[in-house]
Amino acid sequence: MQAGQQSNYRHTRTIVRVSHPVTIKSSRLVSNDSAGPMTIPYFGGSPVAFLPLQNITGDYQDIIASASAINLTSLLPTNVDHTIFAGYQAQIDILLDLYKSPHAAVEEVAWEGGNTVCVAMIRPLSRGSILINTTDPTKPSVLDFGTFSHQTDLQVATQALKKVRDWAASAPMQDIGAYENYPGVNISSDHDIAEAIRQGAVSSWQHPTSTCSMLKRELGGVVDSKLRVYGVKGLRIVDASIFPMAVAGHTSSTVYAVAEKVGPDMLAF
Repeated sequence: MQAGQQSNYRHTRTIVRVSHPVTIKSSRLVSNDSAGPMTIPYFGGSPVAFLPLQNITGDYQDIIASASAINLTSLLPTNVDHTIFAGYQAQIDILLDLYKSPHAAVEEVAWEGGNTVCVAMIRPLSRGSILINTTDPTKPSVLDFGTFSHQTDLQVATQALKKVRDWAASAPMQDIGAYENYPGVNISSDHDIAEAIRQGAVSSWQHPTSTCSMLKRELGGVVDSKLRVYGVKGLRIVDASIFPMAVAGHTSSTVYAVAEKVGPDMLAF
């Protein structure tokens, strides 16, 4: 089986602290009136924003132009089959069209009302790999997330963090005493912000996908439109690995949809 590409959420965090007196006030609000920030479900509650690139930065056209000029062959291992490169290029073309749209999100911001604001890059351009490195089937494969291998992801993440800073500095957030703890307001230049993100980011925020993409074989696909593995009789794959690209949202419901679609077909295998 040909090794597939891997696409993931890129996840970084801005630590926004809330001052102690405001925490006491919030506790009283939730106790007396069932109101205030402490009514928000922990980690992924109601305050969630999905932002297009145009809403993140006014420099979106320059970012897209820079991304279009990158030589993709330099971003994947040299021994990767030419069909993988073809599929990667096709995906980049689709993604950059979405980057131009005012209606397609590239960033998710989630706040649970506590001290952490999560920033997830939901349409990453970087690709990782899973490669066989041994003839022993009990040994693990070699996994490389390829985090920020495409420099545009780091550019977008930098602008996304600055957008979160603007939000944290807004009057409503200042009313509850928000202030930045990490990376810290002293980290102000794009270069320094990017380095802080590189050091603090998590490669995948619970959403690894796309290691066995449903694509044509000439684009590096592993399964066909009925999720049958190319070249292997009697084997289908039904999970998030068949997504050619990470979905710009949470993966669970999409996996359910895939399973429901192929269920009757699988019963007649």
